[in-house]
Amino acid sequence: MKILNLLLIILPLISGLCLLSNAFAQTNALWGLPPGAANRIGKGRVNEIKYFPDGTKLAVASTIGIWIYDVQTGEPLDLLTGHTGPVNSIAFSPDGEIFATASDDNTAWVWDAHTGEYKVSIVGHRDDINAVAFSPDGEILATGSDDDTVGLWEPRTGKQIARLDGHTEHVYSVAFSPDGGVLVSSAAWGDNGIRFWNPRTAKPLDISIEDTDWVEHIVYAPDGSMLVSGDTDHTIRFWDLGTGKLLRAVDSGVNVSAVVFAPDGKTTAGTSDGDLVSFWDVATGKLLKTLEHDAPVISVAYAPDGETVASASEDGKIQFWDIASGNRLKTATGHALHVFSLAYSPDGHTLVSGNVSKIDFWNLETGEHLRAISVQPEHFESENVFSLAYSPDGSIVASGNSNKARLWDVETGRFLGTFTGHKGVVSSVAFSPDGRILARGSHDNTVGLWEIRVGELYLIGDVLQILAGHTEDVAAVAFSPDGNTLASGSHDNTIRLWDVRSGDLLETLVGHTGEVYSVVYSPDGSTIASGSWDGTLCLWDSQTGELLQTLRGHTRNVASVAFSPDGGTVACGNDDTIHLWDVQTGTRLHSLTGHTNLVDSLMYSPDGKQLASGSRDGTILLWDLTKLVTDR
Repeated sequence: MKILNLLLIILPLISGLCLLSNAFAQTNALWGLPPGAANRIGKGRVNEIKYFPDGTKLAVASTIGIWIYDVQTGEPLDLLTGHTGPVNSIAFSPDGEIFATASDDNTAWVWDAHTGEYKVSIVGHRDDINAVAFSPDGEILATGSDDDTVGLWEPRTGKQIARLDGHTEHVYSVAFSPDGGVLVSSAAWGDNGIRFWNPRTAKPLDISIEDTDWVEHIVYAPDGSMLVSGDTDHTIRFWDLGTGKLLRAVDSGVNVSAVVFAPDGKTTAGTSDGDLVSFWDVATGKLLKTLEHDAPVISVAYAPDGETVASASEDGKIQFWDIASGNRLKTATGHALHVFSLAYSPDGHTLVSGNVSKIDFWNLETGEHLRAISVQPEHFESENVFSLAYSPDGSIVASGNSNKARLWDVETGRFLGTFTGHKGVVSSVAFSPDGRILARGSHDNTVGLWEIRVGELYLIGDVLQILAGHTEDVAAVAFSPDGNTLASGSHDNTIRLWDVRSGDLLETLVGHTGEVYSVVYSPDGSTIASGSWDGTLCLWDSQTGELLQTLRGHTRNVASVAFSPDGGTVACGNDDTIHLWDVQTGTRLHSLTGHTNLVDSLMYSPDGKQLASGSRDGTILLWDLTKLVTDR
């Protein structure tokens, strides 16, 4: 009886905890949503991670803002938004009271480290800011920018102290010496590497170190005696700052993207475009140990006690490790690198996304991640899934990636076969309306049509047509609603219309002045919409080939186009904005902002109430179109 009573007490508590966990997971997807967006899938690509000085939290610079994680649980606590571009770097003040962030929006921001409150903006650079660093006394904030300069600022007021000119390439890293007397900066290849400055006088110092390649990262040893640089020539270099001489060079085997010192200064940890975090003995340069990851590592950070490191990798994981044992302590997920392609299931309940080396399936009612299909072949580099398409009956998904077009079973994720006969990257795939033909556009300048054997054990049929005529990469293919015509868009600036049965070229549509990246038919088949790198969206008469309208107003790079199910609206995505246009009048109805990188894919839900956008910022945004209409 006592056991039963105990269970009656415990079970509701467990149930409540589960509900809280689910509610929390759903809630953090809603943090910082842009106006008009109903939900977000993904947390954005990670650029850098840093521990808070007290070691209790981890700050994550991402493409959509700054995520704050609880180190003990690995759960997100907050998302700080406000930057309009990806956040590249984070630096904490010496007293731990504030931190600064650098962004591609040409600004750096200063935040309260306790509350997450925005304090001040650093404005003055003319291009992306890649790096920030505080002086040891906290009185100066240094910034490194793609405008080839280093900025010095008062962090409390945002006032500029000085601008340091002298670099001839983008500045990627800045660091103060522990005594604050020297500021070091490094720039891209062709700039002769590393420069030293007096931060008080804003004058260059007569210290000479010439690095051999693109310097990704520089860091001082805690005692100030040594500087370490990580380069794209696969080398980590240890420099004696007393003499300026190279102490040792360690070949890491892959490009080095970040190097950090342990708090005691005896060890360095380095990340690379390989799948390892490596630890070296500072005194000898000896490799001590490595931590293996499933994807290239982007950033690594030591905990203040020096016993733990956190790492972020391109598979969207942030992992916490015990250094002594090499054991993984916990993992946070959801930080995708890119979203290249999207497709709705015919019933509108599932969304599938193409990322780096995998295909993800999402339940749109709950936001739940249903399953992932790995498309990365064993022992090969990662493959980008550039295109996805559902079969009309919803049972199969086709993917285009690297030089392969493949079929996958939706329910099981089972691989069903590969289409051969092309030599370049497969950038687009499409099913015919009856599901019996798969079209693919390739970077070998051709369009391929394959038979799909519906209902048979082996679905890959014969090559029906190889359509040649484009003179550059074919980036997009689309069937007409009746299945008789195929449209293809190419980097040769044209759209070509082909007879599906005979393979004959019916028409060449000329009007764009840049590469065509997207082509789609209206639901009734009367109109073709095309998006181009020239910044325009063109509407064409599908029967005559006549250019009906050229819609302008995008900054540039229209990479994705989609018709609403009723054909009345056409959506297009460019660098970071989605525009909705009235097809009949050519009037722009809405501009949806919130992504921070190229919008590669747009898909309307079958009922037309929702628009999904996939971006290279690593997120999918789901836009509630019914509220947009209501708001007008």
